[in-house]
Amino acid sequence: MNHEEEQLQVITKVEKQKQGRHRYNIYLNEDYAFSVHEDILIKHRLNKGETLFQQAIEAIILDEERNLAYVKALYMVGRRPHSLSEVKRKLKEKGFEAPIIEWASEKLIENKYINDEEFAKMWSDNRVISQRKGRNLIRQELQQKGIHQDVVKSTMESINPDDEYAGALKIARTKWKQTSGKTIDRKRKTGAFLMRRGFTGAIVTKVLGLISTETDDDILEMDEVFDDN
Repeated sequence: MNHEEEQLQVITKVEKQKQGRHRYNIYLNEDYAFSVHEDILIKHRLNKGETLFQQAIEAIILDEERNLAYVKALYMVGRRPHSLSEVKRKLKEKGFEAPIIEWASEKLIENKYINDEEFAKMWSDNRVISQRKGRNLIRQELQQKGIHQDVVKSTMESINPDDEYAGALKIARTKWKQTSGKTIDRKRKTGAFLMRRGFTGAIVTKVLGLISTETDDDILEMDEVFDDN
């Protein structure tokens, strides 16, 4: 008997898992060997009675590992948009090796499930319009998510300054109403608040220049206009 004949194994049982959807247990020479997704089962034609060499078994297990990583990544991006760096980090935390992670990542990009340019634009729009944050904070958040500096730069350039100013003015008026003391103290506290929200010095100066000339009745009236819209 040569070396290849010693490695030859026969599929003696293909068992559908009761709990795992679309997953099957594969038995070789009467013993449980591994489990695979239905797609891998079909791709490699894993039917009872088929014979497998060790090299084929290794290829099946590699395909299964790739498929598992890809499915987990799809689940991530299906729940909420992710940057490519986030997906890679989470797959690594789940124990996948670098080559498997790269394969799954490339497939996500190829199938257009991940696009860092679109992700960054969506993220910045949400932060500016819905959460009323400034570009300095948004830049920091995108960098933390592993977005390439060129993409971050172009995203910052795409932010509408009018939307950013409107958001800063809205939250500044709210902060101003909640702040007591002399005008200079209210300006200092409101300005610090806006800076923490990531707004630039230029926007902060412009906003403070406007609201410091408004009366509290003016601000209340403007808030009612914003709320109606």
